[in-house]
Amino acid sequence: MKKIFAILSLATLTAFAGYGQNQNSGVMKATIQLKTFTVSEDGKEKEYSVKVMERRKYGMELDSKDRGLVNQDRKSTSPFVSKLVAIDSDSDKNYDDYMVLKYKGTVNNDFEVAQTEKGFDIIVGDKTMHYDVLKSNYVVKKKSKNFFIIDEFESE
Repeated sequence: MKKIFAILSLATLTAFAGYGQNQNSGVMKATIQLKTFTVSEDGKEKEYSVKVMERRKYGMELDSKDRGLVNQDRKSTSPFVSKLVAIDSDSDKNYDDYMVLKYKGTVNNDFEVAQTEKGFDIIVGDKTMHYDVLKSNYVVKKKSKNFFIIDEFESE
């Protein structure tokens, strides 16, 4: 009985000590943004919607002035941002195109979806990406080429 108690005690202490050593990074829950725009196709106005779901993951950095102290303050860090952009161009209940947009964000949330003549622009700070709704393709400007990581796929 003493051996079982000792093994269980050791296992419990090991589990809690190991859990306490994990690096705790902050993850912000997903936010959803829905916008509806119009584009002209063959002289007719066509309505489409863009749904953006966001997830931010913050790394953990400790303040250098607290180095060596038991209780250290966290420093604000730039998050790694993932956005799922869903485009519905035919006004049915299913989205037609999806893309996952990833980038290194800033402490401020400076993401914007702006309507253009043929689709919409995604603007993050001074970086821009254009999506053409009629052709179902995107174009990343040259200065933004190394900023965005894009995965694109279609629904069935």
